[in-house]
Amino acid sequence: MQTKIEYTTKSKLLQAGIKVFSNHGYSGGSVRQIAELAGTNIASVTYHYGSKKRLWQAVYTHLQDKLLEAIFVDEDKWRDMTPYDRVKSTTRNYVRFCARYPELHRISTFETIHGGEMLDWMNERKFALFSLKSMDWVSLAQDEGVYSSDVSAIHLHFIMTHASNSIFLLAPHIKATFGIDVFEEEQIEKFTDAIISLFLNSEPTANLGSLGAQPPTALDLEKKITP
Repeated sequence: MQTKIEYTTKSKLLQAGIKVFSNHGYSGGSVRQIAELAGTNIASVTYHYGSKKRLWQAVYTHLQDKLLEAIFVDEDKWRDMTPYDRVKSTTRNYVRFCARYPELHRISTFETIHGGEMLDWMNERKFALFSLKSMDWVSLAQDEGVYSSDVSAIHLHFIMTHASNSIFLLAPHIKATFGIDVFEEEQIEKFTDAIISLFLNSEPTANLGSLGAQPPTALDLEKKITP
């Protein structure tokens, strides 16, 4: 049974890992940096996580699980929504997730650029499947007229994904140049509205059909990504 102190130390190491790996990547981040940031010692990393690799995996899994929670938070209401409203809701949830957890995109980008063991692990667990499922959902939304069909699903998926993340990754530049804090609630809301306005077609006057008569669910995704 874990004590409160053990849980707090493990949690601090996880949060420190998020910060270090998002700033330096897996290869650039060190156990020493993480331990110092968490206010503990290297031995505690070994005790709680076993190795740097397993701590990195715990960090990535934690953030990816948070992403799935955010996207599927309204899942029980989807069947009562129009296709447009469903896409609008999930888009809003995704952008707000990007604002709260910009580290996930930073970590994914680091490992995607460098390739290797960590990217392979990401793809085996959730990263590749999530992209594939997202493109399936984009294609369904295109069929229902929510998105333009003039752009391929793969291009639309990656353009939207990176557009939704970019402003939060560039937060220091935007703050220094324009004096705008993109993490302020008002700015997040404005940016979310901008993403929806840019990528979604005008709201239809009636339900266009059933965007995925049996829409993908969190359980559907988890069945395929659980190691």
